[in-house]
Amino acid sequence: MRHSPIFLRLYAGFAVVILFSILIVGLMVQRQIEQASLRDISNNLSSQAFILQQSFANTGQQTQSQIQQTLKQIGQRIDTRVTLLTKDGVVIADSEFNASEMDNHRYRPEIIAANTSDIGQSRRYSKTLQKPMLYVAVSAMASNGNLGYIRTALPTQRIDEEINYLRRVIIIAASLTALIALFIGYWLAMSFARPLRQMTLIAKNYAHGRYQLRIPSQRRDEIGDLARSLNQMADISAQRFDIIKTERDQLSTILKSMNEGVITVTSEGLITHVNAAACRMLRTSGERCLGQALTDIDGSDNLDHAFRQCQQQQTSVERTIQLDGYTFSRHYRLHVTLLKQSHRADAILVLQDITAVQRIDKMRADFVANASHELKTPITAIRGFAETLIEDDTIDRAIQQRFMRKIHGQSIRLSALVSDLLALSRLESNDEAYNTQVDLQQVVQRVCANLQAVAQTQQVTLELQTKDGPMMLLGDDNALGQMATNLIDNAIKYTAAKGTVTVALTVTEGVAVLAVKDNGLGIDESDQERIFERFYRVDKARSQSLGGTGLGLAIVKHIVQSHKGLLQLNSKLNQGSTFTIKIPLSTYTS
Repeated sequence: MRHSPIFLRLYAGFAVVILFSILIVGLMVQRQIEQASLRDISNNLSSQAFILQQSFANTGQQTQSQIQQTLKQIGQRIDTRVTLLTKDGVVIADSEFNASEMDNHRYRPEIIAANTSDIGQSRRYSKTLQKPMLYVAVSAMASNGNLGYIRTALPTQRIDEEINYLRRVIIIAASLTALIALFIGYWLAMSFARPLRQMTLIAKNYAHGRYQLRIPSQRRDEIGDLARSLNQMADISAQRFDIIKTERDQLSTILKSMNEGVITVTSEGLITHVNAAACRMLRTSGERCLGQALTDIDGSDNLDHAFRQCQQQQTSVERTIQLDGYTFSRHYRLHVTLLKQSHRADAILVLQDITAVQRIDKMRADFVANASHELKTPITAIRGFAETLIEDDTIDRAIQQRFMRKIHGQSIRLSALVSDLLALSRLESNDEAYNTQVDLQQVVQRVCANLQAVAQTQQVTLELQTKDGPMMLLGDDNALGQMATNLIDNAIKYTAAKGTVTVALTVTEGVAVLAVKDNGLGIDESDQERIFERFYRVDKARSQSLGGTGLGLAIVKHIVQSHKGLLQLNSKLNQGSTFTIKIPLSTYTS
């Protein structure tokens, strides 16, 4: 089993404390026992010496050999070395050694101490017996004999043996105690380390966002309080994480769905976030932008200049800019705002593509100018002819008739122009889906029948090619009729005499295909992109002479778009033109 560092530290610390405590206690006990043993032996020797001094109070009545013999017997009985000495330290007799061979003991430590305080003690090495001894000497109470001191002694080897025995007992007891203490310490350390290790593992899971895990918190101690606190922290963190994730997802969805480009930069001008719209505008990708400077993604430096100006002025900056990298010039509205957060000064840049808006504004201005011009021409003509007729009463009858025909023609042109403007306005403002079933074949057949007379007048052959059976679609009958009329009428007008206009109506994969083909003048490629603009004419002089308003094809374009169709042009100069319209059929069956 692999243990954690905290467990090893707890267990090692506990073991060191236990072993050190047992060692100190063992040494103290050993010391106390040793001192107690020496004290008991010393007291015993002192008692023996005091008892013996009564037996040898009068040594003058005994010979040297008798004293030696008696002392030897007493020493054997009490298992103690006994020595009799004179006051001058001369050995009278000794129970274990020949007194005549022993030197003077006057300066032995125990004799010196006994001379001072009637009793002396010393523990030293005996040169006579060649082993360590414990000596106790007492002064003799008799003063009429030669006896001055009685000394008793025991070898300390016996004391050392007893102390060694006690030491072994203490070591064994301490070892057993230490072993038990280590087992208890292991259990205590595990009781602390196991929940802490478990908390550590679960805390690592919390760090990786796995807040569903929980720590057992049944304990009623500080570790249990810590576990409950961590569980509570996990609950709060999970709630906050869910809120942050929801807000982040909402913000990400909003940024992704925005048509405006959004860029956030640090105070140093490094990009920290860019949405998909901004990537499209800058013609780059998010991976290439992040961490880059604004000058790295915009060669014109417009973004960086606006950002630096915002930093210097400490206020929002708004301007219209153009970005590099486009074939056609595109215009953007740039708005830069500082995001003040504590000591940092990040900024957000918002790009709005206003190219279409400017194009529409220009088209609207052109439309107003063209409409005013187109309306002004017939109105001026009508007014001029009418004023001439009113002011000149003598004008010739034939001239009056010619002026009246001019007024009538201009009024018809003005009426057609107003009607086309109203129709175009109605088509542009109508964004509702059609729910009326219309047979496109009947509409085209009716238009071709109405324009046969016009074609014959222009000496143009009008042909209709279609199959039998209805072609039902959801739409406006009048609008579809106007669409077909404008296309076929234009084809007749711009086709020379003895030319041919072919109207083909087919069905391909659920789509009605109307193709109007002529072999007339054709349209130059440079004019084909603008042919569907309002008031745009390829040949203005001929168009006006033919009574055109310049709105016919614009009306056709809007009618096709309102029916969710597709309008295509294929034309070559002096070779004719083909206008193709594709409109999906409905599910209606006749």
